[in-house]
This record gives sequence, structure tokens and C-alpha cells, in this order.
Amino acid sequence: MEKDTKSLIKTLGMVSSMGISVALAIAIGVFIGLQLDKWLGTEPWFFFIFLFFGIAAGFRNIYIIAGKEIHRNDRGNDKGA
Repeated sequence: MEKDTKSLIKTLGMVSSMGISVALAIAIGVFIGLQLDKWLGTEPWFFFIFLFFGIAAGFRNIYIIAGKEIHRNDRGNDKGA
């Protein structure tokens, strides 16, 4: 039972870190885009460009986090075999 609880907590932590990572990457991209648009007077071009970069960075972060978790699970399964 304790092992199941630890596994659940690890999974919830990983999923929440993925969500925070995506939201933060998008927010940073939007902020930079809005600031550049205000500074250069190019609304809405930099907003959309950096929104796209933020989305791409968010999905890249998901890929990295998920890859680390899969690698960790594979290592754990090899030790048990």
C-alpha cells in the first residue's frame, strides 16, 4: 500500500510539473511578445511569434520530463528483472 501511495504522489508531481512548465513557458512567451510589440509598435506580430515559441517550449518541456520519467521507469524495471 505504501509503495502505491509513493507511486501515485510521484505521478501527480510529474503531471503537475508538466502543467506548470507549459503554462509558464506560454506566459513568458506572451509577456516578451507583448513587451516587444509595445516597445517597437508592431502589434500583434511579436505577440503571436512569441506565443508560438512559448507553446513550442512548453511541449518541449513535456517531452523532456516524460522522457526522463520513462527512462527512470525502464531503469527500475531492469533492476527488478
